[in-house]
Amino acid sequence: MLKRNRKVGFYLTLPAVLLMAAMTIIPVVSVLQRALSGNEAFGRLFTSPGFSQVMVNTALWTVLSVVGALVLGYFGAMILQSKYLRGVGLWRSLFLIPWIIPGVVGATIWKWNFSRDYGQINQVLLNMGVISSPIEWLSDPNLVLFALVIVQIWSTAPFVILLVSAALTGIPAERYEAARLDGANGFNLLRYITLPAVSATTALSALTLVTWALNAFTIIFVATKGGPAGSSTILPVLLYQAFQTGDESMVAVIALLQLVLSAIFATVYIRSMRNELEESAA
Repeated sequence: MLKRNRKVGFYLTLPAVLLMAAMTIIPVVSVLQRALSGNEAFGRLFTSPGFSQVMVNTALWTVLSVVGALVLGYFGAMILQSKYLRGVGLWRSLFLIPWIIPGVVGATIWKWNFSRDYGQINQVLLNMGVISSPIEWLSDPNLVLFALVIVQIWSTAPFVILLVSAALTGIPAERYEAARLDGANGFNLLRYITLPAVSATTALSALTLVTWALNAFTIIFVATKGGPAGSSTILPVLLYQAFQTGDESMVAVIALLQLVLSAIFATVYIRSMRNELEESAA
């Protein structure tokens, strides 16, 4: 009976598995074929003057946005789990607004907020006496990428809040009570109970955030189009610039580079989860 049930389950899921495999393999093979057929694009990409800056921008963008979203997401999830908070459903809905609104709308709003002349951020900082003159957030090459990272964190942290708050509800209250009886303080509860219990959720959130960061386009293109002078250009923006010039070989090479980077992070995630499962089983 068990073998029969396994076969039935296998045949029922087979069409969906084949469809997902086809939707994944066909685009990957197409990108590989295009990239290898125009292999001179590799040399043009790696020797281009702005490529190193693009890679540095991509690394900074990815690390800062992922870490910031995780920290802010954990903080928001802890607030939602607080027993002193009232109207949890309302607050959860408010926290999810940045994630569910269209990316173009969010990027446009933040572009207005970062404006030198009429932006609300400069106005608030001026009123508080933090700055003496307006800051050109989106025109200063040294600030523009960090300003856009704030927007990325704002739009992705609600996803982490949603996942982590759901994982926190699955932690038995008895664990915390037993730890408190043993004299554990708030930091020890966080370190030895909360964080280990949601480690799988953290890894999944981090992988998703990395994938989103490596494929982010809307925020940067709407706000700066990769400027000024390429100071906010990351790989997806560079790919679109190559697409605008009709350089199909360059588009395929950049897409392949993004695919390799995403695959590396996915491999690290799978191995870490496999090791965690083996340790828990042992």
